[in-house]
Amino acid sequence: MDSELATYRPELVVVAYTPLAYAPHTFGIAPAFTRWCLSLRRRHRCQAILLAHEASMPVTFHLQRRELKLAALAVTQIAQFAILAASFDVVLFSNSGTERILARHLSPLANRFRTIRICSNIPYQSSYAPDADLMANGSSVPNPTVLFFGTGHDSVLFDYVEEAFVALLETEPSVGLVVVGMTPEKLRRLRPSLADLGGRVHALGYVSAERVSLWLQVAILVLAPLIEGVSARKGTVMAALQHGRTVVTTRGVRTLEDIAWNEICLLTPLDRKAFAAMAVKAFLDAELRAVIGRAARAEYEAHASASVTASAILDYADQFGGAKPAR
Repeated sequence: MDSELATYRPELVVVAYTPLAYAPHTFGIAPAFTRWCLSLRRRHRCQAILLAHEASMPVTFHLQRRELKLAALAVTQIAQFAILAASFDVVLFSNSGTERILARHLSPLANRFRTIRICSNIPYQSSYAPDADLMANGSSVPNPTVLFFGTGHDSVLFDYVEEAFVALLETEPSVGLVVVGMTPEKLRRLRPSLADLGGRVHALGYVSAERVSLWLQVAILVLAPLIEGVSARKGTVMAALQHGRTVVTTRGVRTLEDIAWNEICLLTPLDRKAFAAMAVKAFLDAELRAVIGRAARAEYEAHASASVTASAILDYADQFGGAKPAR
């Protein structure tokens, strides 16, 4: 990486911080990555911006549940993040909730913290018949399709998904649930009662970005029940908004008023039955889905598209001084 950067001689380097991707087996603790970042600006004589999509596990949440080992891990993650943040000109968080929390924990660094909407990483795959394209590649496409993105992470309320889908089956027995990001074996291990629904549930495991786009175009609903509430850091929600899908999700501590979530999603409190009822309501009301879908797509294009995100990054590079990167 350093040799490529030296050849390119950049004016600005943008680093995306996704610690669990860099160090999945050490819970995001990545000493080599941290050391590489420490002298990045000095080695290449450039500006450097850190995009922080996630920074740490929630300390308070784990302390409240008396999960002391996880709380200690979260403190270590925050310490690593503090070292990184001090090494960059500016840190851009993907949602204001995370920025506010880290600004309280790391007040000496707060003056370099900002929030930016980060675009979806699922490019729109134009298709006249996305269901046919999926079937041509061997997929079984339920009609109608309800979509859920899940890897089994504790932040996603799997019991809400099951309650909602069972209610949808009672409304329309032909509906199918497509689970992206989880294999059938993992689904069976984590939620055997959902796996027992058999052919109505399709656990796909890893799915390429192009095929995720097709699934989003096919789906009439996306279920996204989140223990901390919906926020801009949820890339799958951003992808659903980009594709104009109706997202049924939850309001929580991370759901702030910086985004008009109630206009672009269907929000419920952290209540399993309320979530299921909202899913059924949306499923039965095509006009409601159309209104929410149009608003979601328009909001995404105006505030979170790739061009908007890139322009905002360059604006922050200008604001924080140094060499002015070419646009």
